[in-house]
Amino acid sequence: MAYNREFTNQLLQRLENNQTHKQYKSETYFYNIIATGNLEEIKAIIANAKDVEEYENIDYGKLSEDPLQNAKYHVAISTALVTRYCINQGLDPEIAYTMSDVYIQKMDKMTTRKDVTTLHSNMLLDFTKHMAELPKQNVYSLQTIEAMNYVRRHYTDNINVESVADALRINRSYLSKLFKKNTGISLGEFIRKERIKAAANMLEFSDYSASEIAEYLHFSSQSHFIQCFKKEIGCTPAQYRNTSHPSI
Repeated sequence: MAYNREFTNQLLQRLENNQTHKQYKSETYFYNIIATGNLEEIKAIIANAKDVEEYENIDYGKLSEDPLQNAKYHVAISTALVTRYCINQGLDPEIAYTMSDVYIQKMDKMTTRKDVTTLHSNMLLDFTKHMAELPKQNVYSLQTIEAMNYVRRHYTDNINVESVADALRINRSYLSKLFKKNTGISLGEFIRKERIKAAANMLEFSDYSASEIAEYLHFSSQSHFIQCFKKEIGCTPAQYRNTSHPSI
């Protein structure tokens, strides 16, 4: 009964003050921009976004008396919705849920609304980029897609071209030629790229050292890892962590 009374009181108060939550159609449009991989539109929205006071706006609803906690709640909800919209549009559920977990865990440790807002923008861009890449997979053969999905699920294992081909029961030579024809890169290079993407996430969201990451992702040595990372990202792991992500 106390809950019903509180609900009624808040509803009447909002109506009397002409306060409304963000409209459903507006929210649907926003999340569809992300789910369809519209990078230009989402960049424009982020560029025009309000400052750290954004979640104080009555349109968003008040979820906590504490401004920082209020912002965190809203970003957590936004992340959950983005995750489900993207899954519905074809993003691999394991990738989507892992991204969601990582961003929410990172946010949980933040102590300022500015950091929360910045993380929210990064999350929106990250999901949109993943969705923008999805249509490219439509031209791939079934065997190529299976190989890509296998690598994305097992890049932390000590896999190589031969083990991927064996797991999928496909002739190694045939898979290598088909993969290169479909994607423009070799399967071995794709494995390295997926590991480098994982390494970048670990550098951003964990305290693991470069040597620990290199060992975890099965690079032959730390120097080989640094060489591959610099070739793919454009800087060393140390520069990536210290320059781009000073909070780590």
